[in-house]
Amino acid sequence: MVSVQVTVTNTGEHHGKEVVQMYVEAPQGKLGKPLRSLCAFAKTKTLQPGESQQLTLSCSKKSLASYDDSGITGHKSCYVLEEGTYFFHVGNSVRHTTLAGSFEVDTIQVTERLTEALSPVVAFERMKPVILDSGEIEVGYEPVPLRSYSLQDRIEKNRPKAIPYTGDQGWKLSDVADGKVSLEEFIAQLSEEDLICLVRGEGMNSPKVTPGTAGAFGGVTEELLGFGIPIACCADGPSGIRMDVGTVAFSLPNGTCLACTFNEQLVEELFEFLALELRKNKIDTILGPGMNIHRHPLNGRNFEYFSEDPLVTGKMATAQLKGLHRYGVTGTIKHFAANNQEYERNNVEAVVSERALREIYLRGFEIAVKEGGAYSIMSAYNPLNGLWTASNYDLLTTILREEWGFNGIVMTDWWAKGNDEGEPATRQNIAAMIRSQNDLYMVTRNAKENTNNDNAAEGLKTGKVTIAEFQRSAMNICRVLMKLPTFNRFRGIISELDKELEKYVTEEEAALYNAKQIELVDEVSLELDAEKGATNIFHISVKERGKYEIMFTCRSITESPLAQIPVSFFMNKDLITTVTITGDEREWKTEVIDLGYIFHNNFYLKVYFSQGGIEISTCKIRRISSE
Repeated sequence: MVSVQVTVTNTGEHHGKEVVQMYVEAPQGKLGKPLRSLCAFAKTKTLQPGESQQLTLSCSKKSLASYDDSGITGHKSCYVLEEGTYFFHVGNSVRHTTLAGSFEVDTIQVTERLTEALSPVVAFERMKPVILDSGEIEVGYEPVPLRSYSLQDRIEKNRPKAIPYTGDQGWKLSDVADGKVSLEEFIAQLSEEDLICLVRGEGMNSPKVTPGTAGAFGGVTEELLGFGIPIACCADGPSGIRMDVGTVAFSLPNGTCLACTFNEQLVEELFEFLALELRKNKIDTILGPGMNIHRHPLNGRNFEYFSEDPLVTGKMATAQLKGLHRYGVTGTIKHFAANNQEYERNNVEAVVSERALREIYLRGFEIAVKEGGAYSIMSAYNPLNGLWTASNYDLLTTILREEWGFNGIVMTDWWAKGNDEGEPATRQNIAAMIRSQNDLYMVTRNAKENTNNDNAAEGLKTGKVTIAEFQRSAMNICRVLMKLPTFNRFRGIISELDKELEKYVTEEEAALYNAKQIELVDEVSLELDAEKGATNIFHISVKERGKYEIMFTCRSITESPLAQIPVSFFMNKDLITTVTITGDEREWKTEVIDLGYIFHNNFYLKVYFSQGGIEISTCKIRRISSE
C-alpha cells in the first residue's frame, strides 16, 4: 500500500472545500505508460479561512500495475509492475502538483495472472510512447495483439451441467431464502417454458409494477408467481426516477456534475435519499449509474456518465451504490461496455485493445462490482470486438463473472440486439444472450405470448443454447430477487420503513396503482364517471402498434346555458387536449382526439372532469392504422 499524508489549509477569505489528487508517474518500461495517472483522491470538509485538515491518500501497489496483452514483458495476460521508479505527485489537479515521494521496483512483479479475453479480431495500430536518446517522449505506434484462442471452444468447454427436471415439488422461492431447500432444487421444478418466460422482462409501463416505470422482471407469468417468484420493478434513470404518468420525483444532478465534486461522502448521502424515494414508489432498482468513459464530446449519453477517468468513475458509482444499498434497493450499472457513441448506437462497433479495455473502459465497472457490491448490470447496445455486448461471452462470463466474481444479473438495454459471431445481430437472438449470461432480455410486451418473437425455444431445440444455461440465468435472477424489497412485499412482510413511507403516497399515486386494466385490440369502449372532480384512470395494453384515436360523444345537461364544461384527456403524464362544451350544447357532439402513433405497448389514459353537468354517449379508443 502507498499512502501520503497531506495537510490542506484554507488560505483564502471564504469558507470552502478542496479536492486533493494523487498521481502516479510510472516507468515507461516495455509497455509504455501515461505520463501520469490518477491513483487516489479525497475531498476536505468545509474549511473556514485559516483552518487546516490532514488527509491520507492511499492506493494499493496492485492498482498501479499495467496489463500486458502482448507478452512483451514475458508475462502475457498479466498485470505487472515493471522495474523502475514510481513517482507520486499530489495537488488539486494534474497540472498543479508537487512531488510527494517514490518507490523502486527492482525486478518486474506480476500482480495478477488472468486469461486472454475480449481481444479484438480486427487488425489496427495503437499509440505507444517512444523514448528518444534525449529522454524526450514522442508518439509511436505498434500493432494491437489479436485474439489467439477459439471463443467457441471456450464456450463449449465451460458450459454448465443441467439440473434434472423434477416438476413442481411444492417448493417456493421463500423456502430457498429460509434455508429449507437449495436454489438448485428450487430451479429443478421449473419447466422449459417457465425458464424461457423468466428471462423475458416486460414493459415499458407494465401494469404489473409501479405505473410509468421502465420494466418488470421475475414472476411475469401466473406459473412463475405460483412458485413464489416476485415481480421486480426497474425505472430510469441516472438523474432521478422517471415515471411517465405524472408522478413527481426529485431530479438529481447528472453524473458528470456529481463526479466534478470529487465528494464520495456527499454523493453517497444524496443516493440514500434516492433509495428512500425508490422504496416509497415500490421500485427495486434504478437504471443507473451510467459508467462509460467520456471519449467524445458528441456522445449523446455523456451527461449520464461520470468522467474520462476510470478511477473517478468507479469511486462515484461505488458511492451511489452504497447509498442505495443502505435502504435495500440497488442500481443497475450501465452501459457495459464501451458505449462511446450515440449515433447508430445499436450498430457502431467499438474496436478496442484488450489492454485499453481492462485499464480504462472496464476498470470503473470492476471497481463498482468489487468495492460497490453491484449486483445488477445493463449491457450496452453496441458490438464490442465482433460481438454485440448482450451476447458477448468474454465480457459477461469470462471477465465479469469468472474474473470479478460477479454473481448478480445482467439485463439488456431496452430492445437491444445480440448475435452469434460472424452473423448479423437481431433483437430476437435470446439464445446467444443466455449462452453468454445476459440473463434478462428487456423488454417484451408479454413474456408468455413471446410478443418479441425471440428464438429461445428454437435455440433449445437446435442446441444453440442449453437448458442448463437457462437454469443458470434463472438462478442468477432468483438470487437477485431475494435481495430486493419486492421479495418481502410479495411474502407479506412489510417493514416499518415501508409503513412510514406509505404515509406519503398521494391519492393520485394510489389511484394509478388501482387503475382499471383495459386490453385494446382494435377498439374498446370506456366507462367514465362524469361527476364533478372525477378522475378516471385506465391502464391500456395495446395488442398492436399503430395510430389510435379517441371518439368522445357528449352533451350538456346542466341548467345553466352559460356554463363552460371542460373535460381533460391525459396520456401518461402529458395533456393531450381539453374538450370544452357550453351549457347550451344540448345536442350530441362528437370530438375526435388524435393519440398519434402508439409505440409502447402500455400507456395510461386519464380523463378528468373539473365540473359536472355533462352526459356521455360514447368514449372509445380505436386503431385507425397498423404498424
